[in-house]
Amino acid sequence: MRYLWIFIFFFSFVSVDAQGAPDSSLSAQELLARLDREMDFGKGLVKGTYVLIRRNGTSETWKINRFFNGEDALLLFDRKGRGLESKLLTKDEGENVFFFNVLSAKLFRKTDDEKYESLMGTGFFYVDLSGYSYQANYNPLVNTDLEIGGEVYYRVSLKPILPYFYKKLVLLIGKKDLKPYRVDFHDRDGILFKTLNLKYGPVKVKEVSGKVEEIQKASRLEMLDLNTGSITVWEIQEVDKSVNPDVSLFAVDNLSR
Repeated sequence: MRYLWIFIFFFSFVSVDAQGAPDSSLSAQELLARLDREMDFGKGLVKGTYVLIRRNGTSETWKINRFFNGEDALLLFDRKGRGLESKLLTKDEGENVFFFNVLSAKLFRKTDDEKYESLMGTGFFYVDLSGYSYQANYNPLVNTDLEIGGEVYYRVSLKPILPYFYKKLVLLIGKKDLKPYRVDFHDRDGILFKTLNLKYGPVKVKEVSGKVEEIQKASRLEMLDLNTGSITVWEIQEVDKSVNPDVSLFAVDNLSR
C-alpha cells in the first residue's frame, strides 16, 4: 500500500525542470520568509479542527485551540464525547516542547530527536507544530524552477542547521503569487517520507480593536505520510487576536491542572 501511495503521489506531480537558472530577484531567505509568514497567525487564539484520516478509511477528529503570546504556544486537543485529551506546550519559539496526556495524567518533555516523533499518531511531528522559525533553523538554497501542471514554482532546498531527523526539506513557492504551496520532508537517509500541502482560503480574524474581517491565508494544512498512508489535516477557521493569554497559561506546572 505504501508503494501505491508513492506512485499516486509522484504521478500527480509529474514535472519538468525549467531551463536556465532561477530568477535571482528574490533571495532564498526572502522566499523562506514567506513560509514563516503563512504559518504565523500572530498573538491570540487560533481555532480549528485537527483530523487524522488513516489509509483504511477510519478517522479521528479533534477540536484544536492554539494560544500564542509571541514566544510560547499552548495547543489544546479536544475530542467530541471525550473532552480535553491532550495539551502541547512549546516555549521559546519551539526550543522546549512538553506534551501532557490528560487521560493518563502523564507529562513528557520532548528534546532533540524526540521532537521528531509523531504527535498522537498523526503525520505532524512535535517540531512541526512547535511554532519554530524555518528561517532560524534552516539554510535555504534556490534550485532550478519546477513546472507542475503548467504552473512554475521556485524550488528551495532547506538544510537543517542542527540535523536531527530531517536531512532536507524542499519548499515549492509559486512564481506568480509567491505563495508557498508544498513542503517535502526527507528523513535522515535522504528519503522522501511525507509532504505538507498548503491550501488557501478565507479565515475570519478578530482584531484587538474588535473589528472582524476575512483574510486569505494558508487555512488548510494537509500532511501526507507516505510510510503509513495517512493524511492529517489541520484546518484553521478563526483567529481571535483580542485574546491576550495570561502568562500562567504557558507554565509547565499548570499543564496538569
